Amino acid sequence: MKYLQGYFHLQKMPELIVPVLNEIFGTNYPLDVPLEQLRNEHQTLNGEKITDSYFRIGKKGYHFECQSTGDSKMVIRMVEYDFAISIENVKKEN
Repeated sequence: MKYLQGYFHLQKMPELIVPVLNEIFGTNYPLDVPLEQLRNEHQTLNGEKITDSYFRIGKKGYHFECQSTGDSKMVIRMVEYDFAISIENVKKEN
């Protein structure tokens, strides 16, 4: 399952993300929709966190994480990453 994590790194194959996104979220983006890859390093109170994939289509932001082993803390990490992303976005707007 380790190969699956690489699937979500946009740097390697960005053309694969739109079909996955359409399937998971029920969206209907065309395959050639402009996709903006965003920084995947974010500061939290505990230090720097690195997301697997963070990108934007239009005004919507998407954050993907892929995990090949069982870990009950995955949801907590995703919330922490997304809080850090939200705080950064608020700072940019002000």
